[in-house]
Amino acid sequence: MVKGKTKSGIKFSIDESIKDDADLLLLLAEVQDDRVDMQEKQLAIKDLLWLIFGESRDAVYSFTKEVKRIHGNRSFDSITAELSDIFEAISAKNSSSSPQ
Repeated sequence: MVKGKTKSGIKFSIDESIKDDADLLLLLAEVQDDRVDMQEKQLAIKDLLWLIFGESRDAVYSFTKEVKRIHGNRSFDSITAELSDIFEAISAKNSSSSPQ
C-alpha cells in the first residue's frame, strides 16, 4: 500500500500495484484524449475512482468530499488534479524503491 498526501493535503492509501493495471491505463488514456467528449470523460473518471479505491463507496465518497472541501467543488479538473498527484506519488515510490 502507498500512503501519502496530495499537494493540497488530501490523504490517500491505495494499492501501488494499481499502476500496472491495464484498465487504469485505458481509463487514463480516455480521460486525456481530446477527441473524447466531456460526458465520456466523466464516466471514465467515475470508473477510475472505483478502480483506484477498490470499489469502496466510502473511500470514493471520502475522496470526493475532500476534493470539494479543498477546491469548493467536485469538478472534473479538481478531481483529475488530485488524481495526478496520487499517480505521481505512486511513481515516485516505485522509482525510489527499485534497484539501481
